Amino acid sequence: MTLLAPLGLAALAAIPVIIFFHMRHTTPARRPVPTLRFWEAAHPQPADERRLRRPPLSLALILQLAAAALLAVALARPATAAQLAALAPGLHSEPQHLIVLLDGSTSMSATTGSGSISRWEMARNEALDRLAPLRQGDVATVILMGTRPVTLTATDDASLIALRERLALIAQPGGRADLDTALALAGDLFLPNLERQVIVISDGAVAADPAVVAGVSAPVELSIAGGAGTDEESANLAVIDIAARPNPSGEGASELLASVANFGPSSVTVPVSLLGDGLEIGRSEVTIAGEGAVEPLRWMLPPGVSELTARIEQTDALLADNTASLLLGDAATATIAPRILLVSDLPGALARALMAIEAVQVAIEPGDNLAVIAAGGYDLIVFDRTAPPTETLAKIDTPSLWIGPPVGGPFETTEGISDPRVTRVRAGDPLLAGVDLSGATFGPTPVFTLGAGDEEIIGSPEGPLLYRTEVNDQPAVILAVDPETSNLPKRVAFPVLIANMIEALAPDGVPAAIPLGEPLVYEPRASTASVEIVPPSGEPAVLPVFVSPIGDEDSAASGSAPRDVVYTDTGAAGAYTVGETDAAGINLGSTRFIVNAGHPRESDLRINPRLPSVLAEASGTGANAPRQERFDLWPLLALLALLVIGAEWLTALWPARRGVARLPARGGVT
Repeated sequence: MTLLAPLGLAALAAIPVIIFFHMRHTTPARRPVPTLRFWEAAHPQPADERRLRRPPLSLALILQLAAAALLAVALARPATAAQLAALAPGLHSEPQHLIVLLDGSTSMSATTGSGSISRWEMARNEALDRLAPLRQGDVATVILMGTRPVTLTATDDASLIALRERLALIAQPGGRADLDTALALAGDLFLPNLERQVIVISDGAVAADPAVVAGVSAPVELSIAGGAGTDEESANLAVIDIAARPNPSGEGASELLASVANFGPSSVTVPVSLLGDGLEIGRSEVTIAGEGAVEPLRWMLPPGVSELTARIEQTDALLADNTASLLLGDAATATIAPRILLVSDLPGALARALMAIEAVQVAIEPGDNLAVIAAGGYDLIVFDRTAPPTETLAKIDTPSLWIGPPVGGPFETTEGISDPRVTRVRAGDPLLAGVDLSGATFGPTPVFTLGAGDEEIIGSPEGPLLYRTEVNDQPAVILAVDPETSNLPKRVAFPVLIANMIEALAPDGVPAAIPLGEPLVYEPRASTASVEIVPPSGEPAVLPVFVSPIGDEDSAASGSAPRDVVYTDTGAAGAYTVGETDAAGINLGSTRFIVNAGHPRESDLRINPRLPSVLAEASGTGANAPRQERFDLWPLLALLALLVIGAEWLTALWPARRGVARLPARGGVT
């Protein structure tokens, strides 16, 4: 037997204190006597000489000493070896570290055959049952698998209670479960000198890498929430993809493309409806083969529709992925759009081309308004045949587009050419996507000198006509020709070229839809100080926008300051709202994006047949050395002490009750 807390034996100091109190004489009761004459002649011992006496060997003293000794030994936490486990059956085992990998992915929202409870609720209840036997000395870790792993840990009685309470109320995170990441994290969290065990609670529709499992130095147990079930119970239909595109026929209309998958064992025929702004605008009967087969759908869209929803009109185990939505047009971009400053003394074809671009905000200022140019707050500055002074140019910290820069500006030029011809084109460059320059003519154009790191896109025998460069460590594009002296504004290639350059220089907007569990990554507007994202349910997340100073090595390497906002909690299906705010707290606009529950992996509810055998390859206790099992005896000792105290209390009351019973009745005595 060993003592886990020897300091508890200090409570044995109560034994001499109890003996001391029993050695003291009690104050005798008052008794009326007729005279003290004969007592004074007897010469009694003075009271101060008889305050203490020998400890009386009484039942009360023995019981009190026994209770104090039992409590002191209980505080020292004695533990028996396994051979003496019969003295404390079932009280406690060797301290252990239990790690529960709890699957909270979207597939866990599926209901069982009865349809009354989801697999997530079953898995959470199973985790609570596994945590219930743990007590002081044990360590518990719960890794919640969803869009990103969330770790919850408890190391003592109070934190174990708090962990169970939190787990009972925690919401399902959704998204896609990464079992390999969770197993690797579990292997890094093991504590020394504790028995180790890993329990995976999931629906079984996940995969594990045998190499990762082999690296977990502890046995791994798999628990299927809701049981294995049948193939019919795991059957599920899902809309796994939805997208809109212009009609290839060129008639100006758009069409919707959707993909419907059947993860059941047999072929089914189901109706699929298309809703536009809440009204049904299409319906199809589709037959889909089983075992994960996918069937494409196509609808022509009427004009003016802003939100589309494809819906499978049939009930199955997972209802969340039976619908998929998509935002179109202004509903997708809303009010968040790049702010472009056009600096032009005589707006013309360039201004019209910029105004024709969707989802941008264009402000026009003359070239002499240097205060506005230097103030910033724009995502892109476009200089139309003008250039600011050197002092103002040095204050520009955003990407810039230069159309027909004047001679003597910030770029080095030589003698001009009156009639440049295109002789070199950088094939496949994004700036030239959809641009046909055949037949284009240009007026007098300066010959620009390329610097180190500049990249020519279009060139003539004399020099570049379109090239990339940097201005104040920010990306810039220079179109050397003057559109007003060429035939470009009369050709379709001009607005396409301008749109390509804006897309390359201005920050990307928020996408209309994001796959389930994929993070949202986008660059906010130039004046944005914080971004607030409101999920379909839950607390809004406020993300600050950090800007690296110009000249930072990482910024210089990339050519721009990193301002990307990354939002990872996209595990819940529905519409998310994104709002931008400047440093003064002024709302700069908002938009929405959609996350659909349908996903080729999460919608497949079939149990991975290889998962049990792969997890069974993990072995070992993870302990540094073999140890005997121990059983705590303190609960038993504390119970005995309580019984002894009760017996002592009854012993103390018994003489008083007996004395009361023997008192003669008053009155009636002659």
